[in-house]
Amino acid sequence: MKAIEHERALEELEKIHGKSEAVFRLPAYREEQGLFVRCVSKLNSVANVKRKGRDDLGADIYFDALATIRRCDKVEHSGENANKMSAARILATDVVESFNAMRKYFREVSNCLERVDPHLCNNAGLVARLVDWEESWEVGARYVQREKLLDAICDVVSAIRSAQVLVPSLSSMCEDCDAELFLVLPRFIWLRFLEGPEMQVELLKTMLPHRFADVASGGAYDDDCVVFQRNYEKLKAMLPGSLSNAIIKRVVLGTGQSEKDETYHCIDPAIRDAVYPHMEDLMREMESFSIELQRHCPEDWNQCSAILIQCLTSEQGKENGESFGV
Repeated sequence: MKAIEHERALEELEKIHGKSEAVFRLPAYREEQGLFVRCVSKLNSVANVKRKGRDDLGADIYFDALATIRRCDKVEHSGENANKMSAARILATDVVESFNAMRKYFREVSNCLERVDPHLCNNAGLVARLVDWEESWEVGARYVQREKLLDAICDVVSAIRSAQVLVPSLSSMCEDCDAELFLVLPRFIWLRFLEGPEMQVELLKTMLPHRFADVASGGAYDDDCVVFQRNYEKLKAMLPGSLSNAIIKRVVLGTGQSEKDETYHCIDPAIRDAVYPHMEDLMREMESFSIELQRHCPEDWNQCSAILIQCLTSEQGKENGESFGV
């Protein structure tokens, strides 16, 4: 009932001021949003039996998601490469849409309260909305609210989308969620690290803290990562101008004779045989690091890979296709 009251208060303010930027700046409107979110969080803690039932996901996540969308709009209007921010827009929009979906649920359920089971976990429609809410807002708290982490996700997604042009089979992998895609994703994160460590350190630090423990205090990553980076730079020195395409194909296509032919086709035949062992050594290192990334903290990796797939397939608008159910 409290959630319904706060939703109605939001609706009344929107009728008076419209759904413009001005209403979002009103202290009374933001206060009502905060109170509404508190009600949803309380309901989530007692009714969401399919997930964790968290009650600590505050309205600041929603406000930061709106700010992120505005940042994306600014980048787009400035004429910069909007593709770089597409992942940020998708994740922030997911938070906003789950908020709107909860409001829509309470508007509709207010007309049929007699149908609500007092044992709230028995209301399938409510539970489904809360599951979506918690999933979206957990991602919002972890990624949307942490700009460096969000930038790292955007960087990987942008790199994979560029690689889809070079290796068309990668597009099919993403569309079909092919099993091989889950081998490719961690390789791309490490490839982006090798090409620019500062962009991916924040993301890798969350999943492999033991390798990046000293970064926060101004130190570097551990010795294994340093050697990995140096081996990449040595290979890069052997292949001025042609390393990028070759290694991207190798990352996507994996091993095997036919893949090898396509991977190395873009390398000058005069140096191809000399490059081959160094490339394969680097890829073996990458595979080892990739396996560690997936296995060190499987829950964090599963969330990260799900986010990458969501951004690559532009899977959003979860709340629009479902019919109302109590």
